[in-house]
Amino acid sequence: MPPYRVVAGYALQVLVWGSTWAAIKIGIEDVPPFVFAFERGIAVSIVLTALALLLRQRFPRGRELAAAAVVGIFNTGTSWAIIFWSEQYVPSGIVSVFGATAPVWTAFLAHYLVGGDRLSALKLGGLALGLVGTAVLVGAPETAEGANTVIATALLALMAVTWAVAAILSSRTLARSAPLATVAAGTWVGSLVLAPFAVSQLGMPMRWSTESLLALGYLVIFGSCVGLVLNLWLYRKLRPTTASLTQVLIPAEAILIGTFWLGEPVSGRMFVGAALVVSAVILNAVAGGGSPAAGAAETPVAAG
Repeated sequence: MPPYRVVAGYALQVLVWGSTWAAIKIGIEDVPPFVFAFERGIAVSIVLTALALLLRQRFPRGRELAAAAVVGIFNTGTSWAIIFWSEQYVPSGIVSVFGATAPVWTAFLAHYLVGGDRLSALKLGGLALGLVGTAVLVGAPETAEGANTVIATALLALMAVTWAVAAILSSRTLARSAPLATVAAGTWVGSLVLAPFAVSQLGMPMRWSTESLLALGYLVIFGSCVGLVLNLWLYRKLRPTTASLTQVLIPAEAILIGTFWLGEPVSGRMFVGAALVVSAVILNAVAGGGSPAAGAAETPVAAG
């Protein structure tokens, strides 16, 4: 059984990342999505870089820098571009559901590429239950019809695969990297990826209201600076498959917030799906996640 600090960290990450999807929705109502994502990326990069310098953490170099750059491209650049843009057409809670498929891909890749993180019958059962719950949640609300919704859905499904690739790459290459400096380096690269998208929307109407500024601040401080570093720490304490299953719990919270706070569609199927994905996490824990085996270090997964 993981120590209480790991359990508390696990719960905190779910609470924080489960609420970021609503914050994104609030922000893009006033600011074009790519501009909002880029502003978040730059702010996070500056804060984390300052903290890393203050604490005299070593920034990644050579192979580590290359790995951090690729992780930044997937977990910040392309991921945030897809998420922020998609929330124009898909309810925020449902956007978060697509992240729940990341543990499936992580488990598959970890079985072959990460020492000590093997698939088992119980773990496969938990992952299957999580997929069923995800399918129930995806089919619950009504989303806007049209080509943009179809494109958004396809991109969100692909995004989960890139999260898993970034997770395994981090596990194999960034095991001993300084967390703040590593995340800062990756976020700078991700921000560069977002830059041309943001430039393309500079001519669009935007209004930095109190709500959008508060949403940006929450995303920067809690969603990224706290969430990403906490995520990195958790992956040093747990096996990749176990730690990445926070991505199964997060959509349940995101859908509830979207429903009761943002007024997004709600149905009984949502609550059934939420119960199924929570059961999947419990089943995976029974399968014996525990601490990472030798050679299996942290494998950060992105979030909104």
